[in-house]
Amino acid sequence: MSNQVIGHVEIPVTNFDKSVKFYNAVFGWELKPFGNGYYLHNSHRGMTVGLRKVDAVDKGNCTIFHISVEDIDATLKVVKKQKGTVQRAKTIIPVYGYYALISDPDGNTIGVYQGNY
Repeated sequence: MSNQVIGHVEIPVTNFDKSVKFYNAVFGWELKPFGNGYYLHNSHRGMTVGLRKVDAVDKGNCTIFHISVEDIDATLKVVKKQKGTVQRAKTIIPVYGYYALISDPDGNTIGVYQGNY
């Protein structure tokens, strides 16, 4: 079995102000300017997330990654409050927990996951 893990995720966005506000509010991240038109969140747990400025986002044609959350219901409420969209409501994954799919203000699809611990 490989020990490879995802170390960095880069999300294309058209508006840094909207996107930084959205991701910081929904996931409690601290996205900060990193130079060269880039924002970065460092979890200090082996994974970083970056926001990359683009002119347009190719909606619906992307790799979907899932962010672990403690309370998926509370997270979905914050998504709506921050003008995101719930694409797929909370859905049970037998034995494992729950997931949902959301869209950020640019239409990027992001998964949220609450495991059964």
